[in-house]
Amino acid sequence: MTDATIIATIRKNASESVVVSLAEFKGYHLVDARVHSVFNPGDDPKPTKKGVALRVEKLPELIEALKDAEAEARRRGLIGGEA
Repeated sequence: MTDATIIATIRKNASESVVVSLAEFKGYHLVDARVHSVFNPGDDPKPTKKGVALRVEKLPELIEALKDAEAEARRRGLIGGEA
């Protein structure tokens, strides 16, 4: 992958984060959401195999799916507040 542009980093737990980025691979523009982990205390987080990379053309579908998941989680009382 070419140099990725990091869009967001979401803390998952004490040693892992989910990093959302845009990158290019073999001529395809991708959105990547990947778990980054600290393997040794004091080291910088490194990407793992855990994650998903999709062509950016699929980004609107992914966003809609995440919005649907958020709405269902709110309906079930798993998260509070209004969207």
